[in-house]
Amino acid sequence: MIERRALWRSLLACALAALAMACPPALEPRPPASLSLQIGTRQSCGVPSGLDFDTSCLAAVDVLVLDENTEIVEERCVPLDNRLGELRELVRGEAILHTGGLSAKGKVYFEVRGLHDAGVGEGGGPIDVTELCEHPARADHWLFWGRSALVDLASYDANGGSDVIPIVVDCRDCTYTEGCPSSRCYGCGGFGDACPAALPTSFCTPVGACDKSCAEDADCFDGALSCVDERCDVGGAAGGLCGFCNDAGVGCADGYTCVGAPGASFGRCAPLCPDELCPAGTKCTRLGPDLSIIG
Repeated sequence: MIERRALWRSLLACALAALAMACPPALEPRPPASLSLQIGTRQSCGVPSGLDFDTSCLAAVDVLVLDENTEIVEERCVPLDNRLGELRELVRGEAILHTGGLSAKGKVYFEVRGLHDAGVGEGGGPIDVTELCEHPARADHWLFWGRSALVDLASYDANGGSDVIPIVVDCRDCTYTEGCPSSRCYGCGGFGDACPAALPTSFCTPVGACDKSCAEDADCFDGALSCVDERCDVGGAAGGLCGFCNDAGVGCADGYTCVGAPGASFGRCAPLCPDELCPAGTKCTRLGPDLSIIG
């Protein structure tokens, strides 16, 4: 579920052209639909709503088209000619990414990864944008990432118009450090000893309580839990997201790890991120002073 409160009104525009679907032989094929990705932010991008997130090290944007089984159909990694100072410039600014000729059909997801060039590249030298685009799946260089809901391209091809597809992103966990100006504490400006450029081990953890209020299952971390009597049912997690676990052998299902406060003997199950996209209501939190593996 996309968190509407975190959705901002501007475009990371991609002229994503979907080839026309099959037409009767006597008809001329319609021109490709022009689709744009509307970028919004989640709580992991800092406050207020990610607009102060430093993107000065953002060197390229990787755009993927995935089929219904989340297998990659098409991928484009596009270097940025002009650097952006803050995420607000990406969210509210002019279109910066233009690609065309994508041939995906049917129902697909769109995925976006912002690639940063902070740190050291191969051979110990500076990171080159070509190097980034050669290895876009290497999560160490992801500054932000997100995926759209399932999109039926036929619905866009049918009207031949221009449409916007919303996609909400999570951001690298780079936290405030003493003496850092508030507008440069998250993202590139936070990289250093306290926040290494290489992505540390991180897990999708709830922003608030696991048993939060709800109206339907979708409100419970995109349906990871059931909504029972207007509360998310933590008791039914059974080793999945928010499932109870401890250092005495009560554990988590495959793909989940028991994490909690440092020194605690019990915690909750959480999936590794960002390779596993975090469901709504959680954020990608790195191991450190506030989070550790239990047991």
